[in-house]
Amino acid sequence: MKRWIAALAAVALVAVGQHATAQEQTQQAFPDVKTRAKGIIPPGGVLSSKTGGNTIDAELREETPRADGRYHYDSRKLVARLQAMHANTYLFGIWESPTDWDDLRSEFAPLARAAGIDVWVDLVPPTECQTNRPEGAYLEGYCSRPFKLDFIAWARNIATLSLQYPNIKAWQVDDFLAGDNAKLFTPDYLAQVKATQDAINPKLGLLTTMYRWDYSDANLDRLAPYIDGAIFPYLGGSQSASDPRYVAAQLDELRAKLNPRHLDLILLLYTDRFLDGALPPTPEAVNAELQQAMPYAADGRIGGIIAYGAPVNYDRRPTIASNNLAQTGDGRLSFAQGNYTTAAAGGYAEAYQQVSVDPNAGSWKLDFATYDQVSRTPSKTGKLFKQVLIDDKVVWQSDIADEFGFTWAPASVDLTAALKGKTTAKLALRLYTQAAANFPIDVGFDSLVPTGFTVQNFGFEDVNPATRAWQLNQQSQSIVGSFEKVTPHQAKDVYDVIAAAYAGAPAPAVPTTPSDPIPSTLPRTGSPYQPGGANTIQNSAMYGKGRLSLFVPERTATGTSTCIWAEQRMAVDPNAPRYEISWWDYDGYANDLYGYHLKQVSIVTSKGRKLLSNVDAASPPKLWMNGQGGWGPIDITEFARGESSVVMQFALCEQQGVGDYMIDVGYDDITAVGLTVTNGDFEQGSTGWTIVSPHPGMQAKVITAP
Repeated sequence: MKRWIAALAAVALVAVGQHATAQEQTQQAFPDVKTRAKGIIPPGGVLSSKTGGNTIDAELREETPRADGRYHYDSRKLVARLQAMHANTYLFGIWESPTDWDDLRSEFAPLARAAGIDVWVDLVPPTECQTNRPEGAYLEGYCSRPFKLDFIAWARNIATLSLQYPNIKAWQVDDFLAGDNAKLFTPDYLAQVKATQDAINPKLGLLTTMYRWDYSDANLDRLAPYIDGAIFPYLGGSQSASDPRYVAAQLDELRAKLNPRHLDLILLLYTDRFLDGALPPTPEAVNAELQQAMPYAADGRIGGIIAYGAPVNYDRRPTIASNNLAQTGDGRLSFAQGNYTTAAAGGYAEAYQQVSVDPNAGSWKLDFATYDQVSRTPSKTGKLFKQVLIDDKVVWQSDIADEFGFTWAPASVDLTAALKGKTTAKLALRLYTQAAANFPIDVGFDSLVPTGFTVQNFGFEDVNPATRAWQLNQQSQSIVGSFEKVTPHQAKDVYDVIAAAYAGAPAPAVPTTPSDPIPSTLPRTGSPYQPGGANTIQNSAMYGKGRLSLFVPERTATGTSTCIWAEQRMAVDPNAPRYEISWWDYDGYANDLYGYHLKQVSIVTSKGRKLLSNVDAASPPKLWMNGQGGWGPIDITEFARGESSVVMQFALCEQQGVGDYMIDVGYDDITAVGLTVTNGDFEQGSTGWTIVSPHPGMQAKVITAP
């Protein structure tokens, strides 16, 4: 196997070398930064990827646990995928499993060295380390183990390992400055860390991740003596993984701050979902960002590029089904804003095209549908409006806090006054900010049916900029307009975009897909949200077509401490080395009305019931998340050991009663180590599950997409 990897490496190194030679002919003088002096930046810059918290296809682990009951890195497959992606470096994450450090030392580092791939060790700070939990060891989730938050020990051990494997060129600790992390990373402590590693290998690099707001003179002056550079996560105008407008400008801005302090800049691009972003990036957005960034890496203005969440495991599972929010087909127009940002009053984003008008038509109108994930919340009323414009004049609008949240709401507007007597007109679809809006939002338009005029790409199936007919006008820093087309092979499409950019090759062609005729059977009246009901998205499961739905309808009263749930008795393997339960859950809310709906997971044994996870549904993000509040699977060894079977319960419970606060909690992809799970993906309906729904207003059921 090592000979096979070495052979692949030889081919890859020839290609990389040819690409680097072409780049070096036009290369500018490198900035005077410490990474260059240490020799940790390869020709053409670092071209890397890394996994991250709750990314979907970036974590490449073996599909079955080993004898220790752990899912280990699949190092051979990972190295092969990195080679095919033309990556020359990998940020090896030590976070999700206690075996990660050993996987690096005994498997990945030597295989990567044989393949000509450098390694940067990727560790997490206190805010991302779940350890020493007072509730018990079962909630000890992700953390960089075995040394946890002892970064002096990490410096000693990584430096020592780098002498054994010289392809280990650097290490980075995420988010020095986030939350309370700075209380640990004081100048005195960082001086000890640096002295420890330099005594063993002074050529080893040390970096940290810093967001755009972290680059103050005070922060940089404090950190500059101890680090060699900063990794910069690009988030567009504000909290977006799909906004390529500002890549070059922000790189120039930060280089001007770092380079005088001899610090290098490494760009991190989100190529999978960013948990505070409204949407995962499309292949087109990833390509647009890479096209701006690659010249900076090639000529040395920055140290390189990290593709965060690069989907190296693209063939494990299809795209998350519920990412496709289109009403028909796979495409829609989206206007979105992420968490923790505010849309300024007066701003807007719109898509527009020039339409042909039949002056002899007897009538002119537009039927269409809009979608938003906003319930009737008073605090959101009067701030954001969906609009249709003809020749820059508003002819229709609706508050996003109107009826029919979380559904495709049909709409129709009579355009006779706006189009009569014309042969052409400008049609625009817009999200307008009337008052400052500080909440996440994703508004969709789809299924346009014009009468008396012609609209091209009326179903938004064509996302090719050259042929899609629609243009974007972005007049908001935080609300981003995009053409969202989600397909089952989207992860592979993103991977191919990264591979082409890293190879210096043209980007893969964007398919030009015409919109099919809009079905005449679409509902023309709105209806309240009902899981799997009329006007909802086509498939709300995570994978496949089935999921568990725990639902409180609009205008429905509930009582304090009432619960609905699904449970299953699972056989326990007495010979298993350990026991673990894993699940993914979802709800549509983020930062909304805390203290009402709780997502709870419990285990029932011969000794009684134990609440394992208790997460407020209002906690962000509003994405499918793995395990207890984003910290992954739960080790249930202390509860399952010695039992012949246990009951697992997945519930929605009311912390306090509500009168009108709709919620739909989904559970899917339930798996275990040491337990036998039946129909954990809900593809066989409710087979294997007992559905418990004692409250008349709350509904527990398995829903299956058509």
